[in-house]
Amino acid sequence: MAKLRREIADMSKSRETKRASRHRREVPSVAIAGYTNAGKSSLLNRLTGAGVLVENALFATLDPTVRKAQTPNGRAMTLTDTVGFVRHLPHQLVEAFRSTLEEVAEADLILHVIDGSDPDPESQLQAVREVFAEVGGDKVAEIVVINKADVADPITLSRLQRLLPHSVVVSAHTGAGIDELLAAIEADLPQTDREVYVLLPYSRGDLVARIHDLGEVYKTEHLADGTALHARVPLALAAELESFEVAPA
Repeated sequence: MAKLRREIADMSKSRETKRASRHRREVPSVAIAGYTNAGKSSLLNRLTGAGVLVENALFATLDPTVRKAQTPNGRAMTLTDTVGFVRHLPHQLVEAFRSTLEEVAEADLILHVIDGSDPDPESQLQAVREVFAEVGGDKVAEIVVINKADVADPITLSRLQRLLPHSVVVSAHTGAGIDELLAAIEADLPQTDREVYVLLPYSRGDLVARIHDLGEVYKTEHLADGTALHARVPLALAAELESFEVAPA
């Protein structure tokens, strides 16, 4: 137990460092959370193509798996798979896995995955939201993802959609509904960056370096008048670049 506690503490420190780096770059984070076996890892695989463990077992995912992804309009984000929850999760387990659940509380958006084929999906939803409240995740924006549409009862799916207006029905197995989910994610992500087209004089190499460091560069051209860049950058940097903006080529 002492060894496991040390490993969990080390995992927490590592995640804090990685989260600080993502926050510095202002990359929005999306946490995939939900009841155990709801299909969280399968959904992450479908959204990113990541080869993440998919196992029908409690706590098959312990250390959150983080993958980079893009919205349909090319906006960068991170997707994090988290530990599965169960009903009446003992307080000791909440404490033991608090370091993994921090990803939920510190995310910009939660994809709350529920199993649409489960006999009682509403109870799953309530059980997970109780844990959200314990770790501070209840204050984070949430999209409910009703998964396993390929094997769920259509009547149950319709009932859940009426009960949960901010929800998307998907099948991580077949890919159905994934485009609608990506569109919903894009609409709900906080606006922390902006797409820019700039022409920077060669004397402003400092700004070119900051764009590469803090933003995502789509295209670079070296012209007679300076360096032309098409990039997505944090809002604060975009404000500094306004005087150098040009029309898209």
